[in-house]
Amino acid sequence: MNDYDEVQSDNSIKLTPAQIDSLMELGNIGSGHAITALSQLMNKRIDMSLTSVDLIPFWKLPEKFGGEEIEVFGILSSVQGEQNLLILQIYPKNSIINMINSLSEEKSMNAQNINILSDLDDFSLSIITEVGNILSGHYANALADLMEIKLVPDVPDVAFDVLGAIMSSVIAKTSEAVDLMITINTKMDIEDLNLNGIFCFLPAVDTLNKLFKAINLE
Repeated sequence: MNDYDEVQSDNSIKLTPAQIDSLMELGNIGSGHAITALSQLMNKRIDMSLTSVDLIPFWKLPEKFGGEEIEVFGILSSVQGEQNLLILQIYPKNSIINMINSLSEEKSMNAQNINILSDLDDFSLSIITEVGNILSGHYANALADLMEIKLVPDVPDVAFDVLGAIMSSVIAKTSEAVDLMITINTKMDIEDLNLNGIFCFLPAVDTLNKLFKAINLE
């Protein structure tokens, strides 16, 4: 299956190459604007690239990580504006710990010693929160420009758990069933560190319809 193949859900949805390009451009604009802010925060050179953009049923997200039992950090931002929207960032445990170590003078945190969120110190939590805040803000701005609406992300919540538990928590936070999500696979190169993750838009039904209209998807 390639990027333009049909995505199966309750209703089959086909994205044309032009529509995929529109979603990819959304991701490129968001990441492009975020790079400068992230570089200033970390005082390091950052290169960011998108490996793919997909429109998938919510239940297929674990396939991108190898299953529901993998330990991940989840960064969830509610976005308030003309439409309600959730932005979820998922990063494998080791990627986040390596990022924290690269920014810490001690560089001594062992991922095997991190079992719950409270195992992290305030510095580590603040870094994760700020990275999530920067990315969600710039991606929301790119989406708002595309849809010609106003979107303002709240300060994100950070969670650490197996992917299945985080997904259950996200579902509990939504006022309606989440059927489809837009996923943007991102790769950040922070000097000698690779940070891979998935950036997810979880829109309400009317928001999704408005986005479809913006990229000419009937």
